[in-house]
Amino acid sequence: MSREPVVALLDFLRFLANAAGTAQLYSVEHPQVASLIPRTVDALQQFVGKETTKTLVFDKGVGFLQGKPLPCNPHLDRIARLCQQRGIGFIRFSALVTAVEMRQLLRVLVGVESRTNLYGAAGHIQIGAVETPEAGAGENSRTIASFEQLSGEELQQINAAYHACGQQEALNLKSLASVIAGFITAFRQEANPLLALVPLRLLDEYTFTHSINVGILNIAQGMSLGIEGQLLHDIGIAGLLHDVGKIFTDQQLLKKPAALTTEEWQLMKRHPSRGAQYLLNQPDIPRVAVITAFEHHMRYDLAGYPRMAAGWELSLCSQMTMISDTFDALRTRRVYKDSWDFPKIAGHMLNLGGAQLNPELTLNFLNVLRNMEGRSAAGGS
Repeated sequence: MSREPVVALLDFLRFLANAAGTAQLYSVEHPQVASLIPRTVDALQQFVGKETTKTLVFDKGVGFLQGKPLPCNPHLDRIARLCQQRGIGFIRFSALVTAVEMRQLLRVLVGVESRTNLYGAAGHIQIGAVETPEAGAGENSRTIASFEQLSGEELQQINAAYHACGQQEALNLKSLASVIAGFITAFRQEANPLLALVPLRLLDEYTFTHSINVGILNIAQGMSLGIEGQLLHDIGIAGLLHDVGKIFTDQQLLKKPAALTTEEWQLMKRHPSRGAQYLLNQPDIPRVAVITAFEHHMRYDLAGYPRMAAGWELSLCSQMTMISDTFDALRTRRVYKDSWDFPKIAGHMLNLGGAQLNPELTLNFLNVLRNMEGRSAAGGS
């Protein structure tokens, strides 16, 4: 290929990768994604040029054009990785691709819709499927329907991951990812997410066990909203790591039975920023986990912390995590409060809708848990 087509291809991949990354952090409907789509289409038209179509082939995370491997760069790597996660072996583009069709492709790439939804909806984009295992699948993707089913080795691996955070060492995501994959497998078989939560008791390792619960509840929420594939997996990871900043907070402060002083509260409010900064510097951490660690105390009305400028748009995952976080905090007994039962929690969370919590997502979450609880009771009668 001459230099000009290569430059056009790199421009197209850059815009497409940036649009996909922003869509993963927020949503495909986010204004920044909307601004990137026309530029992506323009770059694609320059890339296709006078030819009828151009086909990009992806195999095991490597991109090919006209049978030759493309030089590695971060933008190509992102698109190749997304295609591998979605089971996409090739994408064939026409120069007549529209902005609507490009948006539909993005929805498939980030896992909001399945690749079958692209057929017929985007006549100028064709994709070919290859059979690849779902993220997290493999020898570690056994079914984990309850906390008790975690093996001693798995618990040790998770503890080691959290210990690495505390020492500000590199985080090994593999052990966390296999646990998330196990819960996803169980919930697909209609296991009850309430039964998967860590048993109710006073726990010294509150941050650790609470984070497992939030990951579980995030998965349940995501599946109820039709989220699949890598995005569902990343939402679980985001829940698991949302409170990682508390590992850098004085542990006596976290366990203090009395109300925090103004100075102590200011220290506590640093943990979202510290957690996000730590995750940002770790390899292979989903970006949605970074933004969730930063946003999970901002509240639906943005009256929480850290305080941001008016117009800040919370990611969907952050809003889901706030709901999971609130539910598990209320159901867990701590040194300064007793646990609440489901009816009391549900009433309180509905009252928080519109202020602290997204009201629609909260109602959906409570309905999911209520239906699961009812199904388990019917099965046991």
